[in-house]
Amino acid sequence: MSQVDVVLLQFAMGTFALAMRYCSRPLLSCCRRCGLCFHGWLCCICNREPAQSTSTSIGDFYLWFSTYGAVRWYWFHLAIQLGFISREFQVISAVGTWPFEVKLSFCAICLTYLVVLLEVYNFSSVRSKDVVTKITVDGLLDMILLPVNIGLFGHLCVRKLSLQGQHHSVQVISTIAESSEIWEAWALWSVLGLFVTVVDVESQEDAERRSFVKPFRNLSLQGVRTWVFIIMAISVTRLATTFLEHSAPSLCFWVSKSCMSCTKLYEDHIHLAAAAVNFILCSFALAFVFTFEHTFDEYLRRIGPFWKFWGVKGVVSVTYFQWLVLSYGPFHFEQKRIYLLHCLLTTVEMPILAVIHSCCAYPFGKPWLEYLLKLQQKDMEEAEAEASDRRMTVFWRDPEDTISMGKVDSMLCCFYLLFWIAGCIGAHSFVVFVLPVNEMVQRPPMFNVSCTKEGDIWQYVENNHQLHYRLKDDTLEKHRLPNVGGAWLHLCDRTELDCEPGFQGSPILRCSPSGTYDHRGFCRRTRCGQPKEEVGHARLHSSGQTRWTSDMEITYECQRGFTGQIQGICGKDGVWRFEGECKEVICPSPPVVPRAKPLLEPHELEYRTWQAGTSLHYQCEEPFTGSITATCEDDGTFLLSGRCLRQCNAPPKMPNSVAIYENQLAIKGFFEGLRVTYQCSPGYGGTLIATCREDGNFSVEGGCKLRCGGLESFLEKQFGVFWKDDLSTNQSGTLDFTGTGEADLVPLRCSMGLAGQPLAVCHEGGWRLLGDPCQLFRTSSGCRCKRQWKLCQGLLQSLGKLQETGLGGCGCKHRMYH
Repeated sequence: MSQVDVVLLQFAMGTFALAMRYCSRPLLSCCRRCGLCFHGWLCCICNREPAQSTSTSIGDFYLWFSTYGAVRWYWFHLAIQLGFISREFQVISAVGTWPFEVKLSFCAICLTYLVVLLEVYNFSSVRSKDVVTKITVDGLLDMILLPVNIGLFGHLCVRKLSLQGQHHSVQVISTIAESSEIWEAWALWSVLGLFVTVVDVESQEDAERRSFVKPFRNLSLQGVRTWVFIIMAISVTRLATTFLEHSAPSLCFWVSKSCMSCTKLYEDHIHLAAAAVNFILCSFALAFVFTFEHTFDEYLRRIGPFWKFWGVKGVVSVTYFQWLVLSYGPFHFEQKRIYLLHCLLTTVEMPILAVIHSCCAYPFGKPWLEYLLKLQQKDMEEAEAEASDRRMTVFWRDPEDTISMGKVDSMLCCFYLLFWIAGCIGAHSFVVFVLPVNEMVQRPPMFNVSCTKEGDIWQYVENNHQLHYRLKDDTLEKHRLPNVGGAWLHLCDRTELDCEPGFQGSPILRCSPSGTYDHRGFCRRTRCGQPKEEVGHARLHSSGQTRWTSDMEITYECQRGFTGQIQGICGKDGVWRFEGECKEVICPSPPVVPRAKPLLEPHELEYRTWQAGTSLHYQCEEPFTGSITATCEDDGTFLLSGRCLRQCNAPPKMPNSVAIYENQLAIKGFFEGLRVTYQCSPGYGGTLIATCREDGNFSVEGGCKLRCGGLESFLEKQFGVFWKDDLSTNQSGTLDFTGTGEADLVPLRCSMGLAGQPLAVCHEGGWRLLGDPCQLFRTSSGCRCKRQWKLCQGLLQSLGKLQETGLGGCGCKHRMYH
């Protein structure tokens, strides 16, 4: 149900009542003629009256029914208003609570209705005399019915704000409250029409003022009419935008090609201009009526124009003034509270206005009414004398012409009573049928499925899996269309989505005005907090990572004494989960160590548990010395450290050599495996080492033997004084040329012009030559190169050079001497 359905129905019924007011006379006349024609077997469109032979009883029945049985527009309007009031009682009772504001406003509207009902009943008793009287009284009823029309809107706003404030926006309440200005404008038009009628008749005898009255009258009427039509257009536009926003939400989006609702479009593009035009035209209309009343006060004095004018203008002035006080006064109320108080005050003021109408502005049975009816009759006779037969059709006859007075009164009272009861019941049933009491029963709004190019919401999510979106559980239910599968978004509609497991975010999917999907927000991987430094005897392996997201893994290293591995996994819900374990390392029984025994009793060794890091000490057995420790390592095995060694006496004395060792070593003792080096005596060479063995004795390797002598002396003895012309020794200094070592090997090098690879070896105290001796080069032609060329001058020298380069028949590639 739309939030403005009550207002729209009230205006629709009011418009229908006005249509009955202006169309009932020709319609009933047509029905009467058609009934008489049908009774006389004549066509309904005949242009002649029925024959005189037609039964007078039938004609009297139609005449009586047209006079009393026709539904009067004002009774219809009051019956509909009673239907709205009774419905309000049912709505409030269905809610189950009656706040003070609702009680006060409901009592006020009921009191207003009773006062207006009594006043309408009084004026209806004189309305049926003739056409002139009908027109005059109908104009007065426009003002008399005003308090009920305005009060109903005020009570509706109070009830909605008090009982259903959370479901109704301020904009809707403002629309309902300001829609009542249509009835105010219509009543002001009727007031001016009443003044114009009196002035037109009274000014006919004043020729001088007659020329002024007509243009000023036309200007005033035109100004008020303009305001009435403008305010009707503004109110209808505002009601239509509010209605469309709830009944066809996507229509304005489609028209404007933007995501601006109907009310937003109205507020941004129409509201300010409409409010300014309404204010200006309202001011002009009031000024026209006020000026007209003061200008022609001498003509209007007999009908009491003061209260008639202020009975309508007071509604505009008082409501506007109290709105200003509540909005800009010292109270500082919130906007909904301002509207609640404003509407409540407006509703409470309506009984006062109704009493002012009945006592001051339009008192029944006073001379002003008789005077007004005479003026109306006179105006009608003079202005439309040529159509008087048609326009002065009698709708009510003297009862003496038909039936007796007693019969008419009794029949008429019973008929009116039954007819009014049936009308009220029918009005209530109609209003409740159109507007169910349970306002929470919403009619589905009219949408056009807009985002169809990319499929429904589920298809869009599936086709864009990289976004990691997922539908909520209630998405399908919220956006389901009747008789259509899937979940669909309309223009500018949006829905919240979830993220896939392992992702976090608050994405929103929107249908743009162009009919395409537009997403806002991202789904990012779920972040876990800082992992624990220690988990189950394991410590986090530092990786430098500072941000942890879902599905990431970390490794924990087991502490000493434990073995295994623990993996930490960042779960999809942002919680760390751990897999694996660190088991305690237990070593088997300590090993048996030769030469040593453990420093524990046998029964202690049998029942003790050896965790990683624990140690067992051993004591060396005689004659060994030292200490051994067995430590349980992280791999579950014992690691032995230390040894049990046998101690030797001092190193033995060897011929031609002296043992070399430090005094600290002699103090500590000589243990198994210790090696002592000997230095050979002068004249001896070689290597001599003594090693402490397991049996406590030293084993000796090597010895000191006689020297071989100098190599150069040996070469001089072998090759003569000029041995250096043929050989040269190694000048690198890396070899021992004195022959102090056994089997020293010295390579020799042949001089220029000689070929060979001789070696000198020190063996058993003397030098020996090995290898190829140095000899002259032999060329490929079998020539032997001379080491020196003598008498080579001039041409011979040149030939010798050619031979040296290999260009001659016999050449030597060594240096040539003169």
